[in-house]
Amino acid sequence: MSLDDLKTKDPYQRREAIKALEKSADKSIIPVFIDMMLTDSSAYVRRAAAAAFQGRLADKGAVPALIKALNDQNQYVRGAAAAALGKIKDTRAVKPLCKALTDPHAHVRWAATSPLAQIQDKAAIPSLKRLVEDPNELQYVKSAAAIAISQLEGENA
Repeated sequence: MSLDDLKTKDPYQRREAIKALEKSADKSIIPVFIDMMLTDSSAYVRRAAAAAFQGRLADKGAVPALIKALNDQNQYVRGAAAAALGKIKDTRAVKPLCKALTDPHAHVRWAATSPLAQIQDKAAIPSLKRLVEDPNELQYVKSAAAIAISQLEGENA
């Protein structure tokens, strides 16, 4: 696969091209993936571009764009952006991830919990505790928040 494959009209082919190019770990592709994550018409493509930053392409230069992607119209793009922010472990993501804990979609709330633990900033604990204490929150989201709290507090949990 090449950069030209990212220009095809078929979103599924663009998504597959992203996955193939990601494996090369060529950091020069980062600006292209950032642009696709923020502007591509297909949620499949935006999600794949965000997910690329969870692996070999995890790079602090992508943090501002990943934070913007936390506001994408598609919940799965938002979830992929949250996961990537956790892999990059940049403290600039703590407040936006805490905001993602209030997302209307449980998938995004769940996806934002683990990255907060990975970043290891205790400022996230109050937001995570609100999830755990919310009687209307889904159990799997509460469990993920509780695990993140225990990872942040360590022996004090």
